Amino acid sequence: MMKRPKAREWIFGALICAVAAASGVQVASKSQEMRGAYTRLSEEQARRDALLEEYSRLLLERGTLSSYRNVDRIANDALSMHFPEEVTWIRQ
Repeated sequence: MMKRPKAREWIFGALICAVAAASGVQVASKSQEMRGAYTRLSEEQARRDALLEEYSRLLLERGTLSSYRNVDRIANDALSMHFPEEVTWIRQ
C-alpha cells in the first residue's frame, strides 16, 4: 500500500517548484539583459570604428594641407604672396 504524502511534504514540493520557476525566470531575464548589452557593445564598436576612420581621413587631410607645396600655392594664389628674389640680412 502506498503512503499518502503529508501536508509538510506538499509544502516542501511546492516551495521547490516555486524556487525552480523563479530561478528560470531570473535566468531568462539575465539572458535578455546580456543580449541587450551585447547589442549596445556592437553598436558602440561600430561607432568607434567610424570615428577612427574619420580621424584617419582628417589626419591625411591635415598632412595634405600643411605640405609645403600646398602652403606655397595658397600663399601665391589666395594671398598674392611671393618668395623674395633677393634676401637682405639686417644685423642688429
